[in-house]
Amino acid sequence: MLKCEAVKDQIIDVIRTVRAKKPLVECLTNYVTIGDCANIVLAAGASPIMAEDRREIEEIVSVADALVLNIGTLQPEIIETMVLAGKKANALGIPVVLDPVGVGATKLRNDTAQMLTDTLGLTVIRGNMSEIRALAGFASATKGVDAGANDAVTLGNAETSAKIVCDLAGKLNCCVAATGAVDIIACTGKAYIINNGHTMMADVTGTGCMCSSVVGAYCGGGLNKPTIEAAAAVLTMCLAGEKAYEYVANGEKGIGTFREKLFDYVYTISEKDIMERGEIYEISY
Repeated sequence: MLKCEAVKDQIIDVIRTVRAKKPLVECLTNYVTIGDCANIVLAAGASPIMAEDRREIEEIVSVADALVLNIGTLQPEIIETMVLAGKKANALGIPVVLDPVGVGATKLRNDTAQMLTDTLGLTVIRGNMSEIRALAGFASATKGVDAGANDAVTLGNAETSAKIVCDLAGKLNCCVAATGAVDIIACTGKAYIINNGHTMMADVTGTGCMCSSVVGAYCGGGLNKPTIEAAAAVLTMCLAGEKAYEYVANGEKGIGTFREKLFDYVYTISEKDIMERGEIYEISY
């Protein structure tokens, strides 16, 4: 596992492109975090639309630059709409991002994620390590919709965990991003490891959902580099989390202020932040 500085220039290019293009991102996401997902897409430089009625979804997808599917709060109607949206996106060559929230926790979530991965061509899957392990067919220690402690990725076990993520990426022919204390963003045969962020991110509902939405925003830029775009989104969220923690640590402030500053620092993420603060490694298989 070697430090990888060269990828930072590509990440900066993704961010520049999105801010210039302002892509439209259709997010079929859960109602717990829908407002935060819309606002984080705006903070990332893109434009969100949160349509979920099956009667208009194909029209909406037709004018979008990316589609995000989040299975956090499932209902029969929303599952049907996700399939319609995903098939339309596939037909038009629009990137599709899947957030398999809570996979490994219930049969419904397992079956829905399996159906979506079987039915749709996915560009990026972004989940926590427990969800990714469950998708890959391994035992996972999921805790509801959160990752279990036994599945946590560290720099010490990153190479072993990255092999699981890489193999799943190869099996599903897409980029797979497993986020947590240490993040893994993988395609077939290669993975980027990001060692940034702060544990306080886990104290705010929906940071994972927001991360998936930023992945959608960055994939909507049109560069057609899913692994770099996903890495850019994860690094952006991680660095914003670090800076938000530093802000709240300087006074008697808590998770409300942290959440607010998280949006601020995604909005103001700079090339200097990427180059000086990003800690990225590369593994090849």
